Amino acid sequence: MKNLNRTYAIASLLFLIVLAVSPMKNYFREWRAVQKEYSRMAAALPQRVKPAPMALQQIWVRDLNRIDRCTTCHLGVADQKLATAPQPFQTHPKVAHDVESFGCTICHGGQGLATEYAEAHLPTTFLDEPVLPNRYLESSCGVCHKGATPSETAVLNHGRELIQKSNCVACHKLSGVEKNFVPSLDGIGSKVNRSWLVRWLKNPREFRPKTLMPDFSISEDDAGLLADFLMSFKAFSQDTKLDSLPPVYHDRKDEEAFVNQGQTLFRLARCISCHAVEGRGGKLAPDLAKTASKTNATWIYNYLKNPQRLQKNIEMPQYGFTDEQLAAVTAYIANEFGDWEAPKDTSGIHEPAPNFYARGLQLFNQYNCGGCHTLSSAKIVENLGPELTNIGGKKLYAIDFGHADIPRTLHDFIYTKLKTPRLFRETLRMPKYAFTEDKLQAITTALLARREVALPSSHLVQEKSAGRYEPQGAVGEIIHKYACLGCHRINGRGGDIAPDLSVVGSQLQPQWMERYFEVPYSLRPIVEERMPTLFIAKTEVKTLLDYFYSVLLDDSLAASNELFDFSQTTLEKGKALFWEKYGCQSCHQIGGSGGYVGPPLDQSGTRLQPAWIYHWLLNPQKYKPQTLEPRSGMSDEEAKAVTAYLMSLKGEVVQ
Repeated sequence: MKNLNRTYAIASLLFLIVLAVSPMKNYFREWRAVQKEYSRMAAALPQRVKPAPMALQQIWVRDLNRIDRCTTCHLGVADQKLATAPQPFQTHPKVAHDVESFGCTICHGGQGLATEYAEAHLPTTFLDEPVLPNRYLESSCGVCHKGATPSETAVLNHGRELIQKSNCVACHKLSGVEKNFVPSLDGIGSKVNRSWLVRWLKNPREFRPKTLMPDFSISEDDAGLLADFLMSFKAFSQDTKLDSLPPVYHDRKDEEAFVNQGQTLFRLARCISCHAVEGRGGKLAPDLAKTASKTNATWIYNYLKNPQRLQKNIEMPQYGFTDEQLAAVTAYIANEFGDWEAPKDTSGIHEPAPNFYARGLQLFNQYNCGGCHTLSSAKIVENLGPELTNIGGKKLYAIDFGHADIPRTLHDFIYTKLKTPRLFRETLRMPKYAFTEDKLQAITTALLARREVALPSSHLVQEKSAGRYEPQGAVGEIIHKYACLGCHRINGRGGDIAPDLSVVGSQLQPQWMERYFEVPYSLRPIVEERMPTLFIAKTEVKTLLDYFYSVLLDDSLAASNELFDFSQTTLEKGKALFWEKYGCQSCHQIGGSGGYVGPPLDQSGTRLQPAWIYHWLLNPQKYKPQTLEPRSGMSDEEAKAVTAYLMSLKGEVVQ
């Protein structure tokens, strides 16, 4: 009986101890210490701040099926009085979404139910999605904004742009990303010399520092074999033949006057609007400084004559030069744009190895050169890398970190793979890109956004579908010939370098447009990309203008062209509004006075239509969502008065 009593007493004591441990353990929880620190800090503040509730806090987002207890420690997220408080008590920066409606982990990652720092923020045994570093935070925006580009997510937008521009989809499947134009390699044996091609394959940036072509770390022997393989392709696609150089070229190519004529035409055509020469000029097309050491005069002449004949879909326009003018520009490029340090061309004396074709083809397929470049050979095969469509949701156990001594996180893996891809294993095929730190961060952010999260459809923001505008007939031929859509957008299709032409017939005056085609000039001196002089025929200009003013219109603008009062009283009122109340001269110049952000307005009365000015003043973002022009809040009467004033400015065109 004594033993039984003793056993019962010990069991009772152990039971009491167990009962005591649980509340004691809860009392010493990490989050309680954090809340006590918050209360001490709040009491010391000069302004009144409620102390911590000493209880678990949570946000239950039913739509997202999430419970986040982050606010148990992050107690000041909604209190503006704590904007300068230390973390974890600091006010949350202003964002587009309400925290109560979205919670925390949908954006920041981490484990929402956890209340210990390590479990909430760091990878755990059962959750390998730690809190995202702030530098990659915009990747969470991309989970909902599928392909869309909110103005608040500059890093994410830049990353998506770089993925498109770098042609990642040539080697990796990425849903929603289209392959960029890359020159065809058909006819490369008739275009470049072998010595240049070997140098290019070994180190593209030695010849062109800003090239998009990555470095595949090809050995000297492999570069030679691949060059021999490519040099065997002498024929261009569709059996296109190169025209012979005209006699005037052979007769005068070394004459100083003839070369100077080519230089003058080169400048008149404003080739440097797109091309740089030794780093000075446009950034839209390759630097031309060493062109003559890469190719030959016959190819230059034919390419200038009709670029799209040799490279289908290239965005370079076809200039309206005569054969003699083409020959003069060719002579100028051949004489002036050489690399005097380039090795001597070995095309005529080099003897390829007997099996060069088979080994070159093997290398071509091994490095997936056909992913970017087209080449007319039946034996070219697709050799893709891993699919990246959902790379942002890849589990750590599925990642091969190889020899890389880096933190075992997804974002560190992606960042390092982009920076030094062969750090993981020397036998990997991925080439090295010259990405700067900001580009590495942007691309990593965009790739982390590629993850599927169970979300209601109401939370998803899809990108607007690209326009399928395709001009037909004579207009289509002209727009294609001069590659207008490479810079301009029409009805949702085209580039963003130059103004959108979708309603140009309701925007600009036809007489001004006709003069502009004759001698284009820059409306914005601070903008590098400028409209080239295309030497376009007058009949082609007439065809385009007829199309602009019969098709590319906004009927609602045309209907309000008669609503304006151009009396002196109205002009004076508009002038005062422009210069005094709204300070438009901060960005625009008139008579040499004002800013350089927007175009000068001296000739707005001869250039623009009144209805366009009026509607633009009321809501510029309606016509150009990304414009820097603010929505000033002008009333209808004020906008009409400013329109009348601007229409009175009819200064002469300054060339």
